[in-house]
Amino acid sequence: MLLRADGSMTRLLEALVGRPLALDLTDQHIALGRDLDPTVRAALGCADADPVVVRRSTLITSDGAAVSWNCVAVVATDDELTALLTDEQLPIGHSLAAARRYLARTVLGAGVTRWPVSGDQEDLPCAYKESVLCDHRSTVVAHLHERFNPAYVPLDVAR
Repeated sequence: MLLRADGSMTRLLEALVGRPLALDLTDQHIALGRDLDPTVRAALGCADADPVVVRRSTLITSDGAAVSWNCVAVVATDDELTALLTDEQLPIGHSLAAARRYLARTVLGAGVTRWPVSGDQEDLPCAYKESVLCDHRSTVVAHLHERFNPAYVPLDVAR
C-alpha cells in the first residue's frame, strides 16, 4: 500500500483520538547500518557504514496519555530531510507538513503485537504498522514501526 507521508497520518491519528498529539522523545541517537536489526537494515537498503539516526518516541495527548509508540530509523544522507525526520519537538508528520515536504509511504506490514509496558498498563495486544518513507527519487530514507495503544485503537477496529 502506497500512501503520501505529509502529516496526514499524524492528522488521521489525531482525528481518531479527537485531539492534537505531541511528541515525547524517549531516545534519539546515531548508529551505523550494521547496528540495525537485519530486517530494518534490509528495508532501508543501507550499508554497514551508513550513518542512521534511531529514534524512539511516543505520541501523547495533552494530558500525557500515550497513543502510539514509534521506533524510526532514518538513513542520514540528506541533512535537510534528516533534520525534518528527527526534529526533537514535532511528530514526523507535523515536521514534514510544516516544511511542505511530501514523502511516499509504503506499508510493509500490519498486524498484532504487544503494547510496551508503561506505568500501570499491562502488556496488552495492540495493532502495529511497519512502513518505509521514500524521497522524490524513490530512495528509502526511513523505516517506521508504529504500535497503537489499544485504548485508542481497539483491535476489533484494527482488524
